[in-house]
Amino acid sequence: MRKEVIFALLLAVAIVALLSLSSRFNRGSEADARKFFTEDLANSYPDADVREILTSAQVGEGESVYYLLKARVSYNLSTPCPSRWEVEYYYPPQSFVRRTPMRLVSGCEVCNRNPNCVLSYMEEAVIASHTYAGGEQVGSYISTHPNAKPSAVLLSTWNSMYDVWQVDWKDNTSGLSVFVTQNPSAIVGIQPIAQ
Repeated sequence: MRKEVIFALLLAVAIVALLSLSSRFNRGSEADARKFFTEDLANSYPDADVREILTSAQVGEGESVYYLLKARVSYNLSTPCPSRWEVEYYYPPQSFVRRTPMRLVSGCEVCNRNPNCVLSYMEEAVIASHTYAGGEQVGSYISTHPNAKPSAVLLSTWNSMYDVWQVDWKDNTSGLSVFVTQNPSAIVGIQPIAQ
């Protein structure tokens, strides 16, 4: 009888140890978190123009480790009024929680016409390029060239100014480059693009 009790006790200890080791090694990695996040973004935002993970950080250590991931989801990038959302996920292997997405850019308005605002995102620069004071030429160009598509890049310097967005509006025949300072935000130049 004693041998059976000892055997059962050893078996129980072995099972507990095996389960403990299994959960330690089955914590999931950053690659697992990114893969799962990417799949969920594709399923949750199938019509988005861009779904990209911006940051991924491990938080905590040991048994309490989890990952915090942030992504950009953008819509209507080929229009004068794009929108941008930020999606944040926590990824512990035992559960998956998505936080409420935050709308960062929408409604074709930027900074509510506050010149002290910082244009942090390319979507903001596109909107500012035709809605800010001095952008009337760009608005007219967009009206007469409905196939024009915007693209934006943040330049470290332009004409002795730092951090200037260059927003190019192009169709098949012509284009305009609009230069918008990031902070304080203002249109500082418009140039035709030679085709």
